[in-house]
Formats: sequence, C-alpha cells, structure tokens
Amino acid sequence: MKKNVKVSCPLDCPDLCGFNATVEDGRITKLVPDSDHPVTKGFACKKGRNLFQRMYHPDRLMFPMVKRENGFEKVSVQQVMDLMAEKLFSIKEKYGTRAILNYSGTGGYGGLKDRIQTIFFNCFGGATEPEGSLCWGAGLAAQTYDFGRPRGHDPDDILNARFILVWGRNPKFTNIHLYALLKEAQKKGSRVIVIDPVQTATATSFDEYIRINPSTDGALALGMANVIIKNNLCDLSYIEKHVKGFDDFKSHAAQFTPGQVEAITGVPEKTIKDLALSYARAKTASIYIGFGIQRYLNGGNTVRCIDALGAITGRIGKRGCGVNYAAKSFSPYLFSLEKNSRKYIESERTFPVSSLGNFLQKENNPPVKAAFVHAANPLNQSPDLRKTIDQFSKVEFKVVFDHFMTDTARHADIVIPAAFVYEQEDLFVTGMYSPILNHSKKAVDPPQGVIPEFDFYLQLAEKMGIENLGFQNSKEYLEKSAGPLLEKEGGDFASLAEIYPRISGNEIPWSSKVFDTPSGKIELYSEQAQKDGLTPLPSYQETLAASKDFPLRLLTCHANDSIHSQGFAFIDDMPEVYVNQETADSLKLENHSLVVVNGKHADIKATLIVDDAINKNTAFIYQGYWHKSGAVNFLTDSGVSDMGGQAAYYDSFVTITPCD
Repeated sequence: MKKNVKVSCPLDCPDLCGFNATVEDGRITKLVPDSDHPVTKGFACKKGRNLFQRMYHPDRLMFPMVKRENGFEKVSVQQVMDLMAEKLFSIKEKYGTRAILNYSGTGGYGGLKDRIQTIFFNCFGGATEPEGSLCWGAGLAAQTYDFGRPRGHDPDDILNARFILVWGRNPKFTNIHLYALLKEAQKKGSRVIVIDPVQTATATSFDEYIRINPSTDGALALGMANVIIKNNLCDLSYIEKHVKGFDDFKSHAAQFTPGQVEAITGVPEKTIKDLALSYARAKTASIYIGFGIQRYLNGGNTVRCIDALGAITGRIGKRGCGVNYAAKSFSPYLFSLEKNSRKYIESERTFPVSSLGNFLQKENNPPVKAAFVHAANPLNQSPDLRKTIDQFSKVEFKVVFDHFMTDTARHADIVIPAAFVYEQEDLFVTGMYSPILNHSKKAVDPPQGVIPEFDFYLQLAEKMGIENLGFQNSKEYLEKSAGPLLEKEGGDFASLAEIYPRISGNEIPWSSKVFDTPSGKIELYSEQAQKDGLTPLPSYQETLAASKDFPLRLLTCHANDSIHSQGFAFIDDMPEVYVNQETADSLKLENHSLVVVNGKHADIKATLIVDDAINKNTAFIYQGYWHKSGAVNFLTDSGVSDMGGQAAYYDSFVTITPCD
C-alpha cells in the first residue's frame, strides 16, 4: 500500500520546510519538498531531504538501556519507569525538586510536544533548569530592548529591498530559502553586500564582500551611523515621532569617525563611508543579521548598534526594509499549556546554559542528584567540554532520550530511544525566519518498543500520580495548544495541515509604528537596559584579545551538512582547521598537515587547511564533530554575552602546533 503524508522537517533551522512523505508498506521511501508550502516552494537542503534515512540506520537505538559495570544492558520500558519513579520520589523527599536538572532542548525535534519534559517537571514541583542561550539569546535581548520584541519581515518582502546587507550570516549553508530570495533580488537589480570575518559560501556568491575583524561589527555600525548623521541623511520626521534617545545616540556615535573605525574593524575608511551613504540613500534597504555576530561578550550591544541604523533612517516598519534577526510571531499563541504548568512549581533554580560545567562544579544547595536530558546533546554543544563532562559524570542519576548513542547518551545511566518526528503527529514553528506553522502528521508507526517521549512522560506521570498536566493524550495537548491560534486566525485543527497558517498582520512588522517598548517607540536610549545594569545606548565594547600563548581567535560556525552535532553522527573524520596563508606562515605550518589545536583547557587533533577566505589571526573549525573525531567545544570557553545569557563561543582563543 502506498500513500503520501504531509510532514514537517524537525531540524532547528530557520526555514522549517514542509515535505510530502511517500509511505510504502509502512516505511518512508521518499521525502519530497512541498511545492505548496509558502516558504519551502518545492526545494529543500539535503539535510532535510535525507533525514528519514536516519530512521532506518542500523545504529538507531531501539530499546531502553541501563548502564551496568560492564556496559549498557537492555531493559524494558516498565523497568525504566520503575527506576525513574523511585529515584524522583526519593530525591524530592530528601533534597527537594531543585536537585533535579531538567535539560530540554529543541535540536532535531522542535515540535510543540518537545515541551513535555518541562511540563512534567513543572507539575512535579519544579527543577533546576538552564537559562539563556547557546544559540541566539543576546540578539533576542537586544531587539527586545530596542523594539519590545524581535520580529521579522515576511520572507518574500526582501524582493522589495533595493539595498540588502547580509551581516554575519551565511544563508547558503544555513538558510537556503533566504539565499534563493537574495539571488532573485540580485537578478532584479538589488544590491547585495555581505559583511563577515570569513569569505563564506554566501559571500563568494555576490559581487560585494566586506571583510571585518571578528567582534567589531558594533563599531562598524556606529561608524556608519556617524557618517549618516553628519551627511544629514537621517529621517528626522520619523525620529521625532517614533524614536527615543536620538540626541544622546548622536553624541555617542560622533566618537566613531571612519578613521577610528577602520583601526578597529579593518574595514577601509572609504568603504565605511560608501557603505553608510549607499544604505541611507537607497530607496528601500534591509539588513539580515546572523547569529554569529552576537556570540561574543559584546554580542547584544552589537545587535543594538545595527538596529540603530534602521531607526535613524526610518527603515523600521516599512516594506522592503527592517533589521531582520528573528521572527517570533507564534509565541503568544501556542505555549499556554507550558505557561499554565508553572503554577505548580514549588521550588526552582536556574543557571547560565553556557556554564553547565561551572554550575555542577559549585557547592550547590541542594546538589544536583539527577539529570534528565531531552532533545539536546550538551556534552557536545556546551563550551569548556572537559569540565562539563567531568562534572556531568559525577551526577548520580542521568537519563538521556535520543535516537543514537550521542556523546551525552554515552555518559548517562539510562538511555531511552526517542521516536522520530515522522512517527508521531506534532505542530512545528520557528522564531528564526519562517512565519508558517507546519502540522506534521504521523506517517509511520515507531519501531516496536520505541515510545514517543510525549507518551513516555504521560505514562510516567500516571504511574507517579501526577494528575495536573492539563491533558490526557497528545491529541488533546495539540488541540489545546493550537486553540488560541485558531481563535485568532479562524479554522479548525483538522485544517492546519492544508492552510499553512501564519499570524495575520505580521508581513511588515511594526507597520503601525507602535512598538512594544515602555515608551511605545524604538528605544535607542533604553531605561530598561540601564536598570538591567547595561549601557542605555547601543555601545561598542572591546572584547577579549588574543595573547602570546593563544594568538588565534577561534570561530566555530555551522557546517553545510549538519544542524549542530546531528549530521556528524556517522562521521569519524578528523576535523579540519582553516587558517589563511599569513597565519600558517607565522606558525610555520604546512597545508594539509596534521596539527594539534591547543586551547586553554584541552587540545584536539585536526588537519590544517590553508584558505585565504579566513581572516588573519583566526582559526576556523566547523562545530558539531563528536568526541570520537575531536569536538570543537573542548576548545571553547564558557563566557556569557552582555545580555540574553548568550554563550560567547567566539571569544575563545587557541594556538596551533605541528603534530609529532
């Protein structure tokens, strides 16, 4: 029997593609990008197209396992639930619920049902949870200070922009539908400029590329603002009506002359002036910011500085314009059940997500006695992995849900197989780019013995007498979750898979010119930021500098073939470390030679690749390699950005030596 089922890509990706799954005799044989999907438009990257093949990989976990002295042993679901229930009750009685670590992510899952572990622990009385972000928190906080919340233009609106800045973003690798629209805009005559420390695949695809020193993007934005102001190219009428703090910002930006900014950024003075004037004089101009520019200690302020360019030129709330970083349109309408579950919390505790190892090392009261990890691989993705692994291993009881024996799962006491997205119904949204909700239907049954995590926690809650979840099954959960959205936009739950719902009125954010800030205006001067101990104005703050022992800044960007560590599951190859010729010569290193990348906490082996796409005094390694190859986060530090609790991965430094 053959059928087609509408499903969603579950990857933690801006595009959130829709697919039609071909099912033959209970097995998916093909995924075809949905030509009717407003963002997918019939094409998708190979990460999404090939995802279903992972379901049938021989290494997939098929049954629960408990770690014994001689390794992992297969056990039944009932045995696992008995162990978990007994341990949870015991810990709660002796130490309280804060002794339980709830680490729940979105990597490779991303559906509404991912919330189940957090809802479960909220209803159990609370837990210890990470706060902040490994990915994009500084930028979210920045745009919240500036606009009230982060919102993005409809993807197709970029075709209305005559001038486009792609700033620290590599959509050819990480956001393929934006890349396609950029190429279409270019064909229609739009000018596209890429700003990045690395001449990425996106940068080489367009005519204009500006290389910038890492961590200095805020200075460039302030220098551009200075040029715009001095040339009387601000939209003063717009500023008077819709912007707070312009006079203070004007005085602040005056300190950043093009000559001074060249010394900071490495961008020539003439280029700075030309860039600023071209942006300000364009009929319509749009900026697309990537996550990389906010992965520094000064990351949030960098985004605020770039936001200011849109504010002073009156480019916020207009077609073909905007400063696009995130697009969180669905948040108010889908997560009420998780929010409601918080009323059952009796005690909770948080810590910075980038400091998992540091937190576990502290003398906490109570100490963490159990850790539950779902939809995440923190022992690969956390900074300062040596400490993180050491401290995580000391936790007495560790449970991990996953499809494969990941780096985190190998250190667990109980490993529970996760169901794939295509083996259950779910709803998917992203706050990164796509404005569309995907209703992903169940295409096939999970393998015998594999229980979706949602159903696992429902059964565990029933076993433990937890009756306050607010739903009895996954169907009720999804229908209740979608209720506020359907009430606003109309339709019924059954229609979600066909209508591809979006939040109406969001195509051009802030078109009303009424912002969600305390003043109702764009806040160049943010009193809330000041209350939070930050500078009220967007500011450039120098970050860490290289040292004699560690002279190279380490950049760890996303690879073309993987979302974080997932695509590296079946790769044993050694990582490649990229440097330019000048850096290789200074370290007396040969192209394609075996080297050791030395960090402050650990070393990894790698193959050296000489590539002048890389900035000088910079080492570039794609993130996601597993421990078996050489995980890059053994080299990163656990710094935290100025706002949003963002992991400052890119303020890490290394040196490279020949491998004996």
